[in-house]
Amino acid sequence: MKRCLISLALAVVSISSLSAQQAAPATAKPAAEATPAANVVATVNGEAITAAELDRVWKRMGAKLRAQYEQGGNGKMRFLENYVGKRLLLQLARQSDFEKSPAVQAELEAAKESALFDLYVRDVVATQIVTDDAVRKFYDDHPADFLRPEQARVRVIFVGKDKHTIEESRARLGEVMKELYGIKVRSANNPEAITQAFAAAAARTSEHPSASAGGDLGWVDRGALDPKIVDAVFTMNQHTVSGILESDTGAYLVLVEDRHAASVEPFDFVRAAIREYLFSANVQKVMEAVNRTTNELRASSKVTLHPENVK
Repeated sequence: MKRCLISLALAVVSISSLSAQQAAPATAKPAAEATPAANVVATVNGEAITAAELDRVWKRMGAKLRAQYEQGGNGKMRFLENYVGKRLLLQLARQSDFEKSPAVQAELEAAKESALFDLYVRDVVATQIVTDDAVRKFYDDHPADFLRPEQARVRVIFVGKDKHTIEESRARLGEVMKELYGIKVRSANNPEAITQAFAAAAARTSEHPSASAGGDLGWVDRGALDPKIVDAVFTMNQHTVSGILESDTGAYLVLVEDRHAASVEPFDFVRAAIREYLFSANVQKVMEAVNRTTNELRASSKVTLHPENVK
């Protein structure tokens, strides 16, 4: 989907009667529980954060902020690092009994009430305006907005010119190439073994911010890559290590794990984003539906006001 639509699609809707707050994520399960290790993305002082929980928080985040994380690749991993910091502060708040104070409990209850109201308006009341047919029609009428560019799943090992001469960079990367070539020969071109070896070499050698993630940039399009390496990324064979690629800032080794051609994003993948976009575009009609519903409820309910007690 084009970034201009994404930015609008999941942007927070500012309505005077709607809160921008979201319901707090569920507390992570302790690592001691029987959560398969493969499903755990982080453990924070014994509390496990699962892949499913990370996905929920990641998807709930506004698209504009998510796009900022995704710039340069490996966005979800960088988000996880920040989320761990949030969980650490939450643990500290709980340990100090901060959340048990009456004032904090009142705020938490108000936030819960606001979140429930917002979600009910969005997912129930607004469906009178933003129908399933309207969402599908927007998708069918705007195919150009949902073009997904050609992308590659990339790992890099980078040595910068600011710390090394070009000769030193070549020598360091040359040693890595020899190591990886030996593994390639011994593993009979096993892609998984080559990827693991490349990731280990990146963690040990690379000066790129992705080094801690084994050089993994995630899925990236052409615009997210150094212009001097982009052609190699989109033409080299998958599961092989490139030669030394020199750029204005340093030298790279590149491993392409996978690629996919430009395509149209599936409807199910963008359905929620379209709904949020149409919600924001029709906010006045949505609020009219909210007022109409509350008036109907008021007419059929027993409500007594006590103005004498309002001070």
